[in-house]
Amino acid sequence: MRSQTVIYVRWKLTGRIEHFTNLGKLYWRYKDDQLGVSRHTLNKKDLFSGFQNDVVEILKSTVY
Repeated sequence: MRSQTVIYVRWKLTGRIEHFTNLGKLYWRYKDDQLGVSRHTLNKKDLFSGFQNDVVEILKSTVY
């Protein structure tokens, strides 16, 4: 069975939820200052455990 990952982004101020297939697409749409975190920092984090700051909550999940 083939699986994919999805990156879930929840904006804390508005509650809006977005999904991206990878970090490249997330950073194509939003800049570091909009998200409050650099791409380099997120590359080093285990996003399956999640990441959050004052602006966003980011979680990576496997979809089968």
